Amino acid sequence: MLGARGSSFNENGFGEPEQDANSALTELDKGLRSGKVGEQCEAIVKFPKLFEKYPFPILINASLLKLSDVFRMGSNFLRLCVLRVCQQSEKHLDKISNVDEFVRRIYSVIHSNDPVARAVTLRTFGAVAAIIPEQQQVHHGIRSSLDSHDNVEVEAAIYAAIQFAAQSKTFAISMCNKVSDMIQSQSTPANMKLQLIPILQYMHHDTNTALMVRTLCTELLPGYPSQDFVLVTLNTLSKLAAATLVDIPSQVNLLLHYLKNDPRWEVKLKAMQDLYELAKPGAHLWPSGSIEDIIDFVLNTKQTQILKPALSVIHILVESPIMCNEHKDPKSKLKELCSKHCYSPQPMVAVQAIQILTQILCYSYNENKPTEDADEVIHALETLILLLTFSSDQKHSEYLKVALKCAVRLCDAKPEHCETFVELLGTRLDNIDNDYTITICETLGAIAGLKPETLLPLVDSILSLIAALTQIQSPTANQTRTKIMLCTLIFQTLCGYYWNEQTWRTISNLVENNNMWANYCIARAAVRYGHHKIANQIFTMLTEQVSSEHFHFWLVCLKEMTEAEAGLYSADSNTLIDRLDKAIIHYNKAIAALKAASTPSYNLQFQAEYMKIRVEFLQCLVQLIYACNTLCIVPPPAIASTLVQYTRDEYQKHGYVTNQMRKCSVEFKNCGDLHWKLYQTAFDADPSTLDNMQILQQMCVLFEQCIDTTCNSTIKLREEPVEFSCKHTGLETKQLVKACEGIVEVTRCIAENSNSFMSHKQIEYLRKVVELVANAALPIPRYFFQVLQSTSVKLAISPQPRVLGEFISVQAGSQLAVKVEGVIQHGMKPGMFRRIEEVIITVTSQLQSNTKNKDIENVKNVELCSVLTQTVAPHKDFFTAQFLLAFPKGGQYLLVVEAAVIDEHSNTWKTGPRSTLTVKVPDEPKLTAIAVPGMATNANMILMPEDNMFLKPHQKKII
Repeated sequence: MLGARGSSFNENGFGEPEQDANSALTELDKGLRSGKVGEQCEAIVKFPKLFEKYPFPILINASLLKLSDVFRMGSNFLRLCVLRVCQQSEKHLDKISNVDEFVRRIYSVIHSNDPVARAVTLRTFGAVAAIIPEQQQVHHGIRSSLDSHDNVEVEAAIYAAIQFAAQSKTFAISMCNKVSDMIQSQSTPANMKLQLIPILQYMHHDTNTALMVRTLCTELLPGYPSQDFVLVTLNTLSKLAAATLVDIPSQVNLLLHYLKNDPRWEVKLKAMQDLYELAKPGAHLWPSGSIEDIIDFVLNTKQTQILKPALSVIHILVESPIMCNEHKDPKSKLKELCSKHCYSPQPMVAVQAIQILTQILCYSYNENKPTEDADEVIHALETLILLLTFSSDQKHSEYLKVALKCAVRLCDAKPEHCETFVELLGTRLDNIDNDYTITICETLGAIAGLKPETLLPLVDSILSLIAALTQIQSPTANQTRTKIMLCTLIFQTLCGYYWNEQTWRTISNLVENNNMWANYCIARAAVRYGHHKIANQIFTMLTEQVSSEHFHFWLVCLKEMTEAEAGLYSADSNTLIDRLDKAIIHYNKAIAALKAASTPSYNLQFQAEYMKIRVEFLQCLVQLIYACNTLCIVPPPAIASTLVQYTRDEYQKHGYVTNQMRKCSVEFKNCGDLHWKLYQTAFDADPSTLDNMQILQQMCVLFEQCIDTTCNSTIKLREEPVEFSCKHTGLETKQLVKACEGIVEVTRCIAENSNSFMSHKQIEYLRKVVELVANAALPIPRYFFQVLQSTSVKLAISPQPRVLGEFISVQAGSQLAVKVEGVIQHGMKPGMFRRIEEVIITVTSQLQSNTKNKDIENVKNVELCSVLTQTVAPHKDFFTAQFLLAFPKGGQYLLVVEAAVIDEHSNTWKTGPRSTLTVKVPDEPKLTAIAVPGMATNANMILMPEDNMFLKPHQKKII
């Protein structure tokens, strides 16, 4: 079950011990020093994995220097292995500190008499061009090798020239004439010219060079009309235009010219491919009338092979609002083209036409433009979906997914279309063996997330399908997944509704005849939508059916948590306190089980904090009920009127209950702060999880304001109690949103009945709002179970103590230089929700103990705590920061190094990690006056250290 969060195995295997960086490097160094070529090669190929595991500059610098020695002294085969290491470790190359030494060792091979050795050297320089873009000796070596008589060396020089031209403006400009002369020279072979032309695509560093290159290439086109030259030259010109942007209009016209006039279909297809790449920067850069030229060409041609790339180009262009606005008219040529092909017998063509029409229609909906042909688009899309679902070709499954995405986009832009597509897709849920059932279920789930009530007419059909799947004795993997999807649809549709007997019986029968992992997935989906009762039944069944002790306690945790949430709901308000107390007890059991389920690989920190805050919130609700009961049980004291006059607080006339209510307000505020702190640590959480935590925090704020409105005269109700909006929240948080809206309404009612005293009517309102929140099912967020994006920050701090756990000694009056290096590590899908733009490193120095110097005045005058902060931008997932710390007093200091990250939207996330070091600074010796006999009174005072280190044991100290 925990395996859904990621893999816990290290890359060394199952039984091999984990090595540190030094041990791994030492072991590989032994392989490099071996006399056997096989062992040397084996050691070399392990370096890229070593760099990924320990991507710190000191290790990478040492490793590449060792590899450069092997390159200098080894055979061509070993040099080729080193070349592969450099190519695979491109993002770590800029961590080499001794670049000159690395280049010197590699460059020594360029003088070899072996052309193969020189070729491998040139390719190695090309692989590391990013760190040596301005090395003049390497530039000279590349230019010299271009004149070589060995084809292998020349090809390697061309490869290196391409890499350096992409990195160095100086090299690109200096090579422009050389490459131009070689291309125009009659002695240069044709195949070599084809390799040289791509170098020109990087000559965009200044306007004059780009213009010269463009002029050269356009002159080459008529001079070398063969197909290979035309394809390579057009590709070079297109990439050059995409880099400069100013040449996009002229390049588009050139490509359109070849598209219309060149009879070779390979050239036409290449022109379309380049137009597709030039469409990505934006339609606003294209010359006017260019899209009409493409449409006219497609309408007039009888060749279908050009239709698909043409529609792809138009699809990219209509992503621009300008293009949608120009072609929204039903009589436009673009609409005519798409309408002609949306019923095409070729599914790919029909899907592309539908995509274009959907994009324009969604634009019209969002901008409130007239949509006269909306029905035609809907009918065409429905027809396409039906045809694809009846098709038996497996290749059409991808086209069906694209068409269904268009349907979801239309439903999102205009919710009135939800009923239409739900009714259509419901007719295709009649066959459990259909290969497209899962795709249709996913689409229905997406529509249910937008408008869940539209799936209510399909409940009976879905339950019938579930009952049919239950009868299958040995279901396939596809059928098992279909069961999970159908149950999820039921949970989505019935979110916030009561379950009837048929629904409960059908789901229970399915669970009894299902495999364990599928049951776990069903229960996980149930708690996401607040159906805790059925989830508790499933988790109870699974508790004793797992092979690991950690999995057992994880399931016990889920069982106790769902039992707590399921027991909260009841129509009897008299049992509210009992229900809350039982829920708190079950949650405490769940937290205890979660501690037993935690492992070093899975610390389950988010889950533990989330449940602790939930317990804190439930305790706040209990305390609020007790405070409400206090008004009826505890009368105000006899000195209440005196307290009112003394404190000038009218609410003090109620006595004890006033302070209790205000204490509850503070507790709700603290609970909201805990939600915010947990929110800041959830950098990898999905948007739905973040919405969940935000709404729970807002709920605490609403409770705080509701209580303050009851018992605090200084709180004035605003027009809206809080800025609460449920526009972008999903189906999972639907009931929490309703509960928050209920709190807002109760707050208004309390404010309307506020007369500077607490009435029983107001207290009754507070009890009702507690009942309302207790009955609102808590959706457990997805991040509780699954981590879709995994990002971690790894720090290396220097200096480190020689022995782990010991302190670092610093001389009194000196400063300590602390260097913090860090690496950002990603999971399978980096940047899925957000990515790291900057890292904040904070170093805190705190004096812990001062054993000898007890002078209070000195303690007051010296700042004993310092906080230094530095914000750095990671480069290829690596960052470094340096701090200079001063220690004004002797004693023991605790250094805390903590990292936080900033995402692309400038939001700060306190992700950690947090490391500590201990620094010991010796106390400065205190000087004492010692009298020397025979000297004057004012001159006989000699300053000596306070201790007796200069006196012999039999001597006495002279005062």
